[in-house]
Amino acid sequence: MKAARMGIEEVTCSDTISHLPDDLLFRILSLVPVRIAVSTSLLSKRWNYVWKMMPTLVYDETCPYNGSLGFDQFCRMSLPLHEAPVLKTLNIKLGKYSDSIDALLFPNIRSILLEIIITLNYHQVFYSPIRFPNNLKVFKTLLVLKLEGRIAVDVVDSPVCFPSLKILHLKRVRFQYKEESFKRVLSACPVLEDLYLQRLCSHGRFMFTISVPTLQRLSIDTESVYHCYDDLRFEINTPSLNNLKINDRGGCFNFVEDMPKLVEANISLLESETGKLMKVLTYFRALEHLSLRLSPSILASHLKGTLISKRIVHLELHIYDTIQLSLLTHLLEEYPKLRSLKLNQNHWFPKRGIEDQPRSVPECLSFHLETLEWIGYAGTLEENEVATYILKNAHCLKTATISLYSTDTEKRMLIEKELRSMTKGSCQLVILLLDY
Repeated sequence: MKAARMGIEEVTCSDTISHLPDDLLFRILSLVPVRIAVSTSLLSKRWNYVWKMMPTLVYDETCPYNGSLGFDQFCRMSLPLHEAPVLKTLNIKLGKYSDSIDALLFPNIRSILLEIIITLNYHQVFYSPIRFPNNLKVFKTLLVLKLEGRIAVDVVDSPVCFPSLKILHLKRVRFQYKEESFKRVLSACPVLEDLYLQRLCSHGRFMFTISVPTLQRLSIDTESVYHCYDDLRFEINTPSLNNLKINDRGGCFNFVEDMPKLVEANISLLESETGKLMKVLTYFRALEHLSLRLSPSILASHLKGTLISKRIVHLELHIYDTIQLSLLTHLLEEYPKLRSLKLNQNHWFPKRGIEDQPRSVPECLSFHLETLEWIGYAGTLEENEVATYILKNAHCLKTATISLYSTDTEKRMLIEKELRSMTKGSCQLVILLLDY
Protein backbone atom coordinates (compact mmCIF):
# COMPACT_ATOMS: atom_id res chain seq x y z
CA MET A 1 0.00 0.00 0.00
CA LYS A 2 2.82 2.35 0.90
CA ALA A 3 4.54 1.63 -2.41
CA ALA A 4 1.27 2.19 -4.24
CA ARG A 5 0.73 5.48 -2.43
CA MET A 6 4.26 6.51 -3.27
CA GLY A 7 3.62 5.62 -6.88
CA ILE A 8 0.45 7.73 -6.97
CA GLU A 9 2.29 10.62 -5.34
CA GLU A 10 5.08 10.35 -7.91
CA VAL A 11 2.60 10.48 -10.81
CA THR A 12 0.80 13.44 -9.24
CA CYS A 13 4.02 15.37 -8.69
CA SER A 14 5.29 14.67 -12.20
CA ASP A 15 2.29 16.50 -13.70
CA THR A 16 2.37 19.65 -11.60
CA ILE A 17 3.19 21.66 -14.72
CA SER A 18 -0.37 21.06 -15.95
CA HIS A 19 -1.69 22.99 -12.97
CA LEU A 20 0.29 26.11 -13.79
CA PRO A 21 -1.75 29.14 -14.92
CA ASP A 22 -2.19 29.69 -18.66
CA ASP A 23 -0.01 32.81 -18.72
CA LEU A 24 2.94 30.87 -17.37
CA LEU A 25 2.40 27.99 -19.81
CA PHE A 26 2.24 30.50 -22.67
CA ARG A 27 5.55 31.93 -21.54
CA ILE A 28 7.15 28.48 -21.39
CA LEU A 29 5.89 27.44 -24.83
CA SER A 30 6.92 30.77 -26.36
CA LEU A 31 10.55 29.74 -25.75
CA VAL A 32 10.32 26.88 -28.27
CA PRO A 33 9.35 26.72 -31.97
CA VAL A 34 5.69 26.24 -32.82
CA ARG A 35 6.33 22.67 -34.04
CA ILE A 36 7.26 21.66 -30.49
CA ALA A 37 4.48 23.72 -28.91
CA VAL A 38 1.85 22.05 -31.15
CA SER A 39 3.08 18.58 -30.15
CA THR A 40 2.15 19.30 -26.52
CA SER A 41 -1.53 19.15 -27.52
CA LEU A 42 -1.18 15.34 -27.47
CA LEU A 43 -0.36 15.23 -23.77
CA SER A 44 -3.88 15.63 -22.37
CA LYS A 45 -7.12 17.58 -22.71
CA ARG A 46 -5.59 20.30 -20.55
CA TRP A 47 -2.87 20.81 -23.14
CA ASN A 48 -5.06 20.47 -26.19
CA TYR A 49 -5.82 24.18 -26.49
CA VAL A 50 -2.80 25.79 -24.77
CA TRP A 51 -0.69 26.38 -27.89
CA LYS A 52 -3.78 27.65 -29.74
CA MET A 53 -4.06 30.57 -27.30
CA MET A 54 -0.38 31.56 -27.24
CA PRO A 55 0.17 35.31 -27.77
CA THR A 56 3.51 34.69 -29.54
CA LEU A 57 4.27 32.15 -32.27
CA VAL A 58 7.79 31.35 -33.50
CA TYR A 59 7.99 29.39 -36.76
CA ASP A 60 11.63 28.38 -37.15
CA GLU A 61 12.52 26.53 -40.36
CA THR A 62 16.13 26.17 -39.21
CA CYS A 63 15.11 24.10 -36.15
CA PRO A 64 15.76 20.33 -36.68
CA TYR A 65 12.52 18.36 -36.92
CA ASN A 66 11.82 14.71 -37.79
CA GLY A 67 8.10 14.96 -38.56
CA SER A 68 6.48 14.05 -41.87
CA LEU A 69 5.20 17.57 -42.67
CA GLY A 70 7.46 20.01 -44.42
CA PHE A 71 7.76 23.57 -43.13
CA ASP A 72 5.35 25.00 -45.72
CA GLN A 73 2.74 22.34 -45.05
CA PHE A 74 3.05 22.79 -41.31
CA CYS A 75 2.50 26.56 -41.58
CA ARG A 76 -0.53 26.08 -43.81
CA MET A 77 -2.02 23.52 -41.41
CA SER A 78 -1.29 25.12 -38.02
CA LEU A 79 -1.89 28.85 -38.54
CA PRO A 80 -5.67 28.55 -39.13
CA LEU A 81 -5.94 26.48 -35.91
CA HIS A 82 -4.65 29.31 -33.74
CA GLU A 83 -7.61 30.67 -31.76
CA ALA A 84 -6.27 33.51 -29.60
CA PRO A 85 -8.25 36.68 -30.30
CA VAL A 86 -4.98 38.67 -30.37
CA LEU A 87 -1.65 37.39 -31.69
CA LYS A 88 0.95 39.80 -30.32
CA THR A 89 3.93 38.53 -32.32
CA LEU A 90 4.35 36.20 -35.30
CA ASN A 91 8.06 35.43 -35.73
CA ILE A 92 9.05 33.62 -38.94
CA LYS A 93 12.62 32.35 -39.29
CA LEU A 94 13.26 31.01 -42.80
CA GLY A 95 16.23 28.87 -43.75
CA LYS A 96 15.95 28.68 -47.55
CA TYR A 97 14.55 30.45 -50.59
CA SER A 98 10.77 30.55 -50.96
CA ASP A 99 8.68 32.21 -53.66
CA SER A 100 5.37 31.74 -51.85
CA ILE A 101 5.92 32.53 -48.17
CA ASP A 102 3.59 35.52 -48.38
CA ALA A 103 0.71 33.49 -49.85
CA LEU A 104 1.43 30.73 -47.37
CA LEU A 105 1.31 32.91 -44.23
CA PHE A 106 -0.84 35.99 -44.54
CA PRO A 107 -4.21 34.53 -45.72
CA ASN A 108 -4.08 31.85 -42.98
CA ILE A 109 -3.85 34.23 -40.00
CA ARG A 110 -7.19 34.43 -38.17
CA SER A 111 -6.23 36.44 -35.07
CA ILE A 112 -5.76 40.18 -34.70
CA LEU A 113 -2.05 40.51 -35.43
CA LEU A 114 0.11 43.22 -33.82
CA GLU A 115 3.68 42.35 -34.89
CA ILE A 116 5.32 40.40 -37.72
CA ILE A 117 9.03 39.52 -37.74
CA ILE A 118 10.37 37.72 -40.82
CA THR A 119 14.05 36.76 -40.98
CA LEU A 120 15.58 34.98 -43.96
CA ASN A 121 19.23 34.02 -43.53
CA TYR A 122 20.74 31.79 -46.17
CA HIS A 123 23.78 32.10 -48.43
CA GLN A 124 22.25 32.02 -51.88
CA VAL A 125 22.04 34.54 -54.70
CA PHE A 126 18.26 34.75 -54.90
CA TYR A 127 16.02 36.95 -52.75
CA SER A 128 12.67 35.55 -51.62
CA PRO A 129 9.84 37.86 -52.73
CA ILE A 130 7.34 39.02 -50.11
CA ARG A 131 4.34 40.95 -51.38
CA PHE A 132 1.87 42.74 -49.12
CA PRO A 133 -1.57 43.09 -50.72
CA ASN A 134 -3.77 45.80 -49.23
CA ASN A 135 -6.94 43.73 -49.25
CA LEU A 136 -6.05 41.44 -46.34
CA LYS A 137 -7.66 42.14 -42.98
CA VAL A 138 -4.62 40.86 -41.09
CA PHE A 139 -2.61 43.99 -41.98
CA LYS A 140 -5.21 46.45 -40.73
CA THR A 141 -4.22 46.05 -37.06
CA LEU A 142 -0.48 45.54 -37.55
CA LEU A 143 1.65 47.86 -35.38
CA VAL A 144 5.17 46.49 -35.98
CA LEU A 145 6.77 45.04 -39.11
CA LYS A 146 10.41 43.84 -39.12
CA LEU A 147 12.04 42.23 -42.16
CA GLU A 148 15.65 41.03 -42.29
CA GLY A 149 17.80 39.14 -44.76
CA ARG A 150 17.43 38.04 -48.38
CA ILE A 151 13.93 39.37 -48.87
CA ALA A 152 12.65 41.31 -51.89
CA VAL A 153 9.86 43.57 -50.62
CA ASP A 154 6.88 45.01 -52.46
CA VAL A 155 3.43 46.35 -51.59
CA VAL A 156 0.76 45.40 -54.09
CA ASP A 157 -2.03 47.81 -54.96
CA SER A 158 -0.96 50.58 -52.59
CA PRO A 159 -2.10 53.17 -51.18
CA VAL A 160 -2.99 52.13 -47.64
CA CYS A 161 -1.99 48.62 -46.69
CA PHE A 162 -0.87 49.19 -43.08
CA PRO A 163 -3.25 51.82 -41.63
CA SER A 164 -2.06 51.24 -38.04
CA LEU A 165 1.65 50.52 -38.55
CA LYS A 166 3.89 52.50 -36.17
CA ILE A 167 7.27 50.71 -36.46
CA LEU A 168 8.99 49.52 -39.66
CA HIS A 169 12.47 47.94 -39.57
CA LEU A 170 14.17 46.84 -42.82
CA LYS A 171 17.59 45.18 -42.55
CA ARG A 172 19.62 43.94 -45.54
CA VAL A 173 16.54 43.64 -47.75
CA ARG A 174 15.98 44.57 -51.41
CA PHE A 175 12.98 46.14 -53.07
CA GLN A 176 11.30 44.24 -55.85
CA TYR A 177 10.96 47.23 -58.17
CA LYS A 178 13.67 49.45 -56.63
CA GLU A 179 12.57 53.03 -55.87
CA GLU A 180 8.96 52.35 -56.81
CA SER A 181 8.62 49.50 -54.30
CA PHE A 182 10.27 51.55 -51.53
CA LYS A 183 7.94 54.45 -52.23
CA ARG A 184 4.91 52.13 -52.15
CA VAL A 185 6.01 50.65 -48.82
CA LEU A 186 6.18 54.06 -47.13
CA SER A 187 3.00 55.39 -48.73
CA ALA A 188 1.20 52.33 -47.35
CA CYS A 189 2.03 53.44 -43.78
CA PRO A 190 0.14 56.72 -43.14
CA VAL A 191 0.84 56.83 -39.36
CA LEU A 192 4.44 55.51 -39.30
CA GLU A 193 6.52 56.78 -36.35
CA ASP A 194 9.71 54.66 -36.32
CA LEU A 195 11.73 53.74 -39.43
CA TYR A 196 14.99 51.76 -39.29
CA LEU A 197 16.99 51.08 -42.46
CA GLN A 198 20.16 49.00 -42.31
CA ARG A 199 22.56 47.99 -45.08
CA LEU A 200 19.97 47.99 -47.85
CA CYS A 201 21.05 46.43 -51.13
CA SER A 202 20.47 48.67 -54.14
CA HIS A 203 22.67 47.38 -56.99
CA GLY A 204 23.58 50.79 -58.39
CA ARG A 205 22.09 54.22 -57.79
CA PHE A 206 19.04 54.20 -55.52
CA MET A 207 17.09 57.21 -54.29
CA PHE A 208 15.39 56.57 -50.95
CA THR A 209 12.68 59.21 -50.74
CA ILE A 210 11.54 59.37 -47.11
CA SER A 211 8.59 61.72 -46.97
CA VAL A 212 6.58 60.78 -43.88
CA PRO A 213 4.87 63.62 -41.98
CA THR A 214 4.24 61.45 -38.90
CA LEU A 215 7.76 60.00 -38.57
CA GLN A 216 9.38 60.64 -35.16
CA ARG A 217 12.43 58.31 -35.18
CA LEU A 218 14.66 57.62 -38.17
CA SER A 219 17.76 55.41 -38.16
CA ILE A 220 19.89 54.87 -41.28
CA ASP A 221 22.88 52.53 -41.11
CA THR A 222 24.65 52.05 -44.43
CA GLU A 223 27.76 50.48 -42.80
CA SER A 224 30.02 49.74 -45.75
CA VAL A 225 27.73 49.80 -48.75
CA TYR A 226 26.41 46.35 -49.53
CA HIS A 227 28.16 46.21 -52.90
CA CYS A 228 31.01 48.36 -54.18
CA TYR A 229 28.79 49.68 -56.96
CA ASP A 230 25.91 50.72 -54.67
CA ASP A 231 25.16 54.44 -54.77
CA LEU A 232 22.69 55.25 -51.99
CA ARG A 233 20.94 58.61 -51.87
CA PHE A 234 18.44 59.77 -49.28
CA GLU A 235 15.94 62.58 -49.64
CA ILE A 236 14.37 63.21 -46.24
CA ASN A 237 11.23 65.20 -45.50
CA THR A 238 10.21 64.45 -41.90
CA PRO A 239 8.93 67.58 -40.10
CA SER A 240 7.85 65.64 -36.97
CA LEU A 241 11.20 63.90 -36.43
CA ASN A 242 12.60 64.06 -32.88
CA ASN A 243 15.33 61.37 -33.04
CA LEU A 244 17.81 60.84 -35.90
CA LYS A 245 20.65 58.32 -36.23
CA ILE A 246 22.94 58.19 -39.26
CA ASN A 247 25.85 55.75 -39.60
CA ASP A 248 26.97 56.60 -43.11
CA ARG A 249 29.69 54.86 -45.13
CA GLY A 250 28.92 56.09 -48.60
CA GLY A 251 25.44 57.60 -48.88
CA CYS A 252 24.32 61.08 -49.85
CA PHE A 253 21.73 62.95 -47.76
CA ASN A 254 19.40 65.77 -48.66
CA PHE A 255 17.06 67.22 -46.03
CA VAL A 256 14.15 68.92 -47.78
CA GLU A 257 13.16 71.15 -44.88
CA ASP A 258 13.91 71.97 -41.24
CA MET A 259 13.12 69.54 -38.44
CA PRO A 260 11.91 71.86 -35.67
CA LYS A 261 11.09 69.00 -33.27
CA LEU A 262 14.44 67.19 -33.52
CA VAL A 263 16.03 66.96 -30.05
CA GLU A 264 18.46 64.02 -30.41
CA ALA A 265 20.92 63.17 -33.20
CA ASN A 266 23.63 60.52 -33.51
CA ILE A 267 25.86 61.16 -36.53
CA SER A 268 28.75 58.98 -37.77
CA LEU A 269 30.47 59.94 -41.04
CA LEU A 270 33.64 59.07 -42.90
CA GLU A 271 36.17 61.88 -42.59
CA SER A 272 36.05 62.24 -46.39
CA GLU A 273 32.35 63.03 -46.05
CA THR A 274 32.57 65.73 -43.36
CA GLY A 275 31.56 68.37 -45.86
CA LYS A 276 28.05 66.99 -45.42
CA LEU A 277 28.16 67.65 -41.70
CA MET A 278 27.78 71.42 -41.82
CA LYS A 279 24.84 71.17 -44.19
CA VAL A 280 23.15 68.47 -42.12
CA LEU A 281 23.56 70.32 -38.82
CA THR A 282 21.84 73.45 -40.12
CA TYR A 283 18.56 71.53 -39.94
CA PHE A 284 18.94 70.76 -36.22
CA ARG A 285 17.65 74.00 -34.75
CA ALA A 286 16.04 72.50 -31.62
CA LEU A 287 18.72 69.91 -30.91
CA GLU A 288 19.44 69.00 -27.27
CA HIS A 289 21.28 65.64 -27.50
CA LEU A 290 24.12 65.25 -30.03
CA SER A 291 26.47 62.31 -30.62
CA LEU A 292 29.28 62.59 -33.19
CA ARG A 293 31.99 60.22 -34.44
CA LEU A 294 34.89 62.27 -35.82
CA SER A 295 38.44 63.26 -34.86
CA PRO A 296 38.81 66.39 -32.68
CA SER A 297 40.62 68.29 -35.45
CA ILE A 298 37.80 67.58 -37.91
CA LEU A 299 35.18 68.51 -35.32
CA ALA A 300 36.88 71.79 -34.54
CA SER A 301 37.35 72.82 -38.16
CA HIS A 302 33.82 71.92 -39.25
CA LEU A 303 31.69 72.82 -36.23
CA LYS A 304 33.13 76.20 -35.30
CA GLY A 305 30.34 78.73 -35.77
CA THR A 306 28.08 76.34 -37.70
CA LEU A 307 25.75 75.07 -35.01
CA ILE A 308 22.70 77.27 -34.95
CA SER A 309 21.29 75.62 -31.83
CA LYS A 310 22.67 76.66 -28.44
CA ARG A 311 20.24 74.36 -26.63
CA ILE A 312 22.43 71.23 -26.61
CA VAL A 313 22.58 69.78 -23.10
CA HIS A 314 24.13 66.36 -23.85
CA LEU A 315 27.20 65.91 -26.08
CA GLU A 316 28.81 62.58 -26.91
CA LEU A 317 32.08 62.50 -28.87
CA HIS A 318 33.50 59.28 -30.33
CA ILE A 319 37.13 60.28 -30.81
CA TYR A 320 39.60 58.50 -33.08
CA ASP A 321 42.61 60.64 -32.17
CA THR A 322 44.48 62.08 -29.21
CA ILE A 323 42.34 64.39 -27.10
CA GLN A 324 43.87 67.86 -27.12
CA LEU A 325 42.86 70.38 -24.48
CA SER A 326 42.80 73.34 -26.89
CA LEU A 327 40.55 71.55 -29.35
CA LEU A 328 38.21 70.29 -26.65
CA THR A 329 37.77 73.70 -25.04
CA HIS A 330 37.38 75.16 -28.53
CA LEU A 331 34.47 72.78 -29.04
CA LEU A 332 32.91 73.28 -25.62
CA GLU A 333 32.63 77.00 -26.27
CA GLU A 334 29.95 76.11 -28.86
CA TYR A 335 27.76 74.49 -26.17
CA PRO A 336 27.16 77.05 -23.40
CA LYS A 337 24.24 75.09 -21.85
CA LEU A 338 25.94 71.68 -21.83
CA ARG A 339 25.10 69.57 -18.74
CA SER A 340 26.43 66.17 -19.80
CA LEU A 341 29.66 65.30 -21.67
CA LYS A 342 30.63 61.80 -22.83
CA LEU A 343 34.04 61.06 -24.37
CA ASN A 344 34.44 57.69 -26.08
CA GLN A 345 38.08 57.38 -27.08
CA ASN A 346 40.03 55.01 -29.33
CA HIS A 347 43.84 55.00 -29.04
CA TRP A 348 44.82 54.62 -32.69
CA PHE A 349 46.94 57.72 -33.26
CA PRO A 350 50.33 58.93 -31.96
CA LYS A 351 50.49 61.04 -28.83
CA ARG A 352 51.15 64.78 -28.87
CA GLY A 353 52.75 67.10 -26.35
CA ILE A 354 51.17 69.13 -23.54
CA GLU A 355 49.73 72.49 -24.57
CA ASP A 356 49.36 75.85 -22.90
CA GLN A 357 46.27 76.31 -20.74
CA PRO A 358 43.30 77.99 -22.48
CA ARG A 359 42.91 81.68 -21.63
CA SER A 360 39.21 81.39 -20.76
CA VAL A 361 36.97 78.65 -19.37
CA PRO A 362 33.97 77.64 -21.51
CA GLU A 363 30.64 78.75 -20.02
CA CYS A 364 29.30 75.19 -19.82
CA LEU A 365 32.17 74.15 -17.50
CA SER A 366 31.74 77.13 -15.20
CA PHE A 367 27.97 77.05 -14.82
CA HIS A 368 26.22 73.95 -16.22
CA LEU A 369 28.18 70.70 -16.65
CA GLU A 370 26.87 68.10 -14.16
CA THR A 371 27.88 64.75 -15.68
CA LEU A 372 31.14 63.56 -17.25
CA GLU A 373 31.64 60.10 -18.74
CA TRP A 374 34.98 59.13 -20.29
CA ILE A 375 35.38 55.72 -21.94
CA GLY A 376 38.92 54.59 -22.79
CA TYR A 377 40.91 56.82 -20.44
CA ALA A 378 44.57 55.68 -20.56
CA GLY A 379 46.18 58.29 -18.34
CA THR A 380 48.46 59.77 -21.02
CA LEU A 381 49.93 63.22 -20.46
CA GLU A 382 47.39 64.76 -22.85
CA GLU A 383 44.46 62.98 -21.21
CA ASN A 384 45.71 63.84 -17.74
CA GLU A 385 45.85 67.48 -18.78
CA VAL A 386 42.26 67.40 -20.12
CA ALA A 387 40.92 65.53 -17.06
CA THR A 388 42.63 67.95 -14.67
CA TYR A 389 41.24 70.95 -16.52
CA ILE A 390 37.66 69.63 -16.60
CA LEU A 391 37.60 68.45 -12.99
CA LYS A 392 39.14 71.72 -11.80
CA ASN A 393 36.85 74.07 -13.73
CA ALA A 394 33.53 72.16 -13.79
CA HIS A 395 32.09 73.82 -10.68
CA CYS A 396 28.67 72.13 -10.94
CA LEU A 397 29.98 68.62 -11.70
CA LYS A 398 28.09 65.97 -9.69
CA THR A 399 29.26 62.69 -11.25
CA ALA A 400 32.39 61.68 -13.19
CA THR A 401 32.47 58.11 -14.53
CA ILE A 402 35.79 57.10 -16.07
CA SER A 403 36.43 53.71 -17.72
CA LEU A 404 40.13 52.90 -17.78
CA TYR A 405 41.88 51.67 -20.93
CA SER A 406 44.88 50.14 -19.15
CA THR A 407 44.90 46.47 -18.10
CA ASP A 408 48.11 46.76 -16.07
CA THR A 409 47.14 46.57 -12.40
CA GLU A 410 49.95 48.77 -11.09
CA LYS A 411 49.40 51.45 -13.74
CA ARG A 412 45.65 51.32 -13.17
CA MET A 413 46.11 51.95 -9.44
CA LEU A 414 48.38 54.92 -10.21
CA ILE A 415 45.84 56.39 -12.66
CA GLU A 416 43.04 55.96 -10.15
CA LYS A 417 45.09 57.72 -7.45
CA GLU A 418 45.76 60.64 -9.82
CA LEU A 419 42.09 60.97 -10.75
CA ARG A 420 40.97 60.97 -7.13
CA SER A 421 43.48 63.70 -6.29
CA MET A 422 41.96 65.89 -9.04
CA THR A 423 38.32 65.40 -7.98
CA LYS A 424 36.52 67.86 -5.73
CA GLY A 425 34.63 66.61 -2.71
CA SER A 426 31.26 67.61 -4.18
CA CYS A 427 31.77 65.31 -7.19
CA GLN A 428 31.20 61.55 -7.08
CA LEU A 429 34.00 59.77 -8.95
CA VAL A 430 33.25 56.31 -10.39
CA ILE A 431 36.19 54.41 -11.90
CA LEU A 432 35.55 51.32 -14.05
CA LEU A 433 37.72 48.88 -15.98
CA LEU A 434 36.98 48.96 -19.70
CA ASP A 435 35.48 45.68 -20.92
CA TYR A 436 37.59 44.60 -23.91
